[in-house]
Amino acid sequence: MTQDLRPAFINCAQCGAQKAVGRSGPIPTYCSANCRAALKYEQSRQDGRYEQELAAARRRRLEHRTSAARSCPYCGEAMLNPRRKQCGKPDCQRAFNADRMRDWHRSYQAEHGKRYITVHMSEGQRAYFKRRRSEQDHWRQRYPEAAAAGDARRRMRMEQARTLEVFAPRDVHTRDGWTCQLCLLPIDPEVAWPDPMSPSVDHIVPLVHGGQHSMINVQSAHLGCNSRKRDQLAGEARSVIEAIKL
Repeated sequence: MTQDLRPAFINCAQCGAQKAVGRSGPIPTYCSANCRAALKYEQSRQDGRYEQELAAARRRRLEHRTSAARSCPYCGEAMLNPRRKQCGKPDCQRAFNADRMRDWHRSYQAEHGKRYITVHMSEGQRAYFKRRRSEQDHWRQRYPEAAAAGDARRRMRMEQARTLEVFAPRDVHTRDGWTCQLCLLPIDPEVAWPDPMSPSVDHIVPLVHGGQHSMINVQSAHLGCNSRKRDQLAGEARSVIEAIKL
């Protein structure tokens, strides 16, 4: 094409904007690469090529993820995402977090030569948690109606399970040597409620499972250990607490 027939400007096929044409080379059709890509995108949406390529890409991705799928180490369910540590079910999440904390405690014990428990905390950390407990109050002060309803249910269970034996909490602690029967750590009688290390009386067989409110069915426990035990049997709760301590 001679220079006389070569246009000086062209109108973009996509946006219609004018673009100067150089003295040599092919005559452009679009003003920029963005307009060329936008026109091709519109054409692919019109003739259906976009949906076909999208479906093919999704199919390839699903095949790749299926080929790389792993089974959940806790429930055995297949996980399509190979980077997941567990499938995401609540039970699997709890088991994974327990294993993670157990590994952390083992590494701490290997590094420092002792287990990480509250007695190893610095004075500043103990003072901080004590101040937080005093500022936030116990849940009984924050939710008095729920606390009263829970106390009523517990009194009813104790009345149903009550025997002729009458005892005081100090009798239980003296019999057990002021030692928590769940974590086997000493109990300080000077620590006041609601500190997690304060003394409490735990039912070996919970009242909700038909246990009796008698000296043979109670034991000394920290308030925190007793709360973690909830309505489990003493053997099951002790194994869980020992696993957390490792």
